[in-house]
Amino acid sequence: MDFSRQIFRIQLLFVFLALVMQLPAQNICNPQADGKYLKSYWNAGVYTLTQPARYKTTDWLAAAGVAGSAVLLYSKDQQVFEFFDRQFSESAAKDFTRFSDLGGNGLLTLPVLGGMYWAGASHSDCRLKEASLAGLQAFVLSAGAAWLVKSLAGRPRPNAAYESDDWFGPFSGHDAFPSGHTTRAFAVATVLAGYYKDKVWLGITAYGLAAFTASGRLLSGEHWPSDVFVGMALGYVVGRGVLKFNQKQKQTAQNSSSATSLTFSPVIGPQQIGVMIQF
Repeated sequence: MDFSRQIFRIQLLFVFLALVMQLPAQNICNPQADGKYLKSYWNAGVYTLTQPARYKTTDWLAAAGVAGSAVLLYSKDQQVFEFFDRQFSESAAKDFTRFSDLGGNGLLTLPVLGGMYWAGASHSDCRLKEASLAGLQAFVLSAGAAWLVKSLAGRPRPNAAYESDDWFGPFSGHDAFPSGHTTRAFAVATVLAGYYKDKVWLGITAYGLAAFTASGRLLSGEHWPSDVFVGMALGYVVGRGVLKFNQKQKQTAQNSSSATSLTFSPVIGPQQIGVMIQF
């Protein structure tokens, strides 16, 4: 009888432990603001650069449509630029761009992303933290992509008194093509809209602010229309690559966690009590 009681007590202890260990699944945040996150910039850049290798037919059709539109707009750059140039006086255009440029130069975007991360950390909002870090990643990588294309293209700005079809080639010091402000603004907007597909208003707001930035680059006379259009496309491509990279990393982390986790469940039946371990 004493032996049976001992066994029963041990079984009760196992059931108690099982109930205690029945904790909710850990909410895995990926990426985290740590050294691993900084190292991920390289992998995110490579993933974004190699996106065409994973394109489907619809992606290629969309890319062809964008390329065709860019060529068509380029052929009308001078006329479109002159139209926008007539809409505002020089002083009014400067006042407009003083605000519109904030979405692409980081003076607004970076503090907003920092505030998002702080709010996410304070309220244990994993998605908010992830979106902010991925947004920062998109901002930095799109800035690098825009700089590289600018350096290779060598297109002068409209206010440099050159024609729209004047190009001087790699590292000539001309940096109109594409618009860097527009590229960065659309890259961040694409990431935020992607993380919050269930909140349509947020995506509309993000893209609306990016479009506001793009319009400012036209009205200021800093860029040709095709510079801005290609900046929008490049920003979207970089943002989409960063978004998919981080979503893939999170899915991999979740699968790894599920594969290595143990679940303890109490089992109680007629004349039996015990613990079931799942792994």
